[in-house]
Amino acid sequence: MKKSTYREILRNDARYRYNYNPLRVILNESLMIVKGYVSEQEKREIQEILDQELTEDFKLGGHADYDHLLDQVNDYPDFETQRQEDVKLCSLFIDLRNFTKRALFIDDPGVETLEEIASLKQQAISTWIKLARFYQGHIHSITGDGIMVLLGGEQDYDKDEWTVGARAFLLALRILESADHLNEQLKQTLKDKGKEAHIQADNLLDIKVGIEYSPETLMNPQGVIVNVNNQKKPIGEVKATSFEIDFSAKLLGYYNKAKGELDGSPKYGRVLLFGDKYKELMDFKEDVKVNKIATYEKTMYNVKKCYNAHYIDCKDYKDKVINVEDVASICNVYDASEAAKMASISIMRGEEKVQHG
Repeated sequence: MKKSTYREILRNDARYRYNYNPLRVILNESLMIVKGYVSEQEKREIQEILDQELTEDFKLGGHADYDHLLDQVNDYPDFETQRQEDVKLCSLFIDLRNFTKRALFIDDPGVETLEEIASLKQQAISTWIKLARFYQGHIHSITGDGIMVLLGGEQDYDKDEWTVGARAFLLALRILESADHLNEQLKQTLKDKGKEAHIQADNLLDIKVGIEYSPETLMNPQGVIVNVNNQKKPIGEVKATSFEIDFSAKLLGYYNKAKGELDGSPKYGRVLLFGDKYKELMDFKEDVKVNKIATYEKTMYNVKKCYNAHYIDCKDYKDKVINVEDVASICNVYDASEAAKMASISIMRGEEKVQHG
């Protein structure tokens, strides 16, 4: 069993112990699926956290804890020396499916307009960015119809690796849940147009999410030197470099195969893909069905490397796993807080063993 200091986060930041789903606050939904009684004050507090995270200091791209590396670049050789090694991060690659295909059919049959498609994409990406900031993630990049989010860094809430993974899991669930909302909106739009016949599974929206844990990430500035008033100035961004960072995006290629293995309907918003390192980090309990979906194999310099891709059907966790305690209940993780230390003393005295979950 791995140890964790996740309870320290629960003590220091209320966002990780709320029983109310932050996605419901972002979407301002009247239909609320909650665990037990939730006060209006809790909902207001969640909104306040979201407002605080999107202040004038918020930015897209890079990583707030490492963007100073670019500021230290004065000439091209500095791009190779101003680097931070062995950074521990979880990366999420999130993609809204079939938007290129939707744009192809704007004129014929003319069910949707380009403006409507752009609005749906904007709503999705805006919602994901807000969710990422709620869980203190960093928007590393926006890429077409999706985003890459990094969790981890130099802050106190990033020190415990398992907690970083737990936050990634919570973020992924909220993103998958957003597919339900987007599709309800799309269905209503089609109904309002008298196009009910087009409300079919293949025409609805879906979201792909891939997660991997990268324990030895290199944070390195990338860019170019420009001349501003006869002074050299670096223009670029700090990027995260590792196999695992790239693999979180590669995982999305296995989405259709994983979705094809699901039972029941609808199948959208249920698949969470992840790699070996994330699986090892989280150490899900046996009753969490982790499915191996593929083996990623590559050969170079006469050496063959193999890496596995896995997925979980999240239908049983959406709207139910809301806080870090909930994630801990489905993982083999010890509470290493002061309370757990007291429990360990009790165990040494021969009293009953205490384990979270």
